[in-house]
Amino acid sequence: MNRKEFWSLIEESKNIEDQAEWLIEALSKKDLNEIVDFDLHFQGLMNESYQSRLWAAAYILMGGCSDDTFDYFRGWLIGQGEVIYHKVMGNHEFLANYINDENLDEEGYPQNEELLNVG
Repeated sequence: MNRKEFWSLIEESKNIEDQAEWLIEALSKKDLNEIVDFDLHFQGLMNESYQSRLWAAAYILMGGCSDDTFDYFRGWLIGQGEVIYHKVMGNHEFLANYINDENLDEEGYPQNEELLNVG
C-alpha cells in the first residue's frame, strides 16, 4: 500500500461514525503486507505530527492536553484526511477555523483514540 492508497482509505472512512471499525473491516480484506504498510504510513504521520507547536495548539483548543491526549488528537487529525492534515501541519491556527461540532468526538473534543490501533 502506497501513501496515496493510505489516504484514499482515510478519505473514504472519515465521515463514517465509527471510522476505526470501518478501517479495520476494510483492512481485514487486504493481505498482511498492505496492513503493515497502512500502519507504517499511520505511524510515520504520527511521528511527523509530534511537534511542540501543534501540541500547544491542541492544549489551547482543549483546555489542556496530556501526552496520551496529544496522541489521540494526532490520530483524529490524521483521520480528518490528507487535505486537512497538511493544512494543519502548514498552519496550526487553521484548527481554530476547522473544528466544529460535526468533527468532534462524542465528548466534544478533537480526538480519536481508536485510530491508533487500526493497523
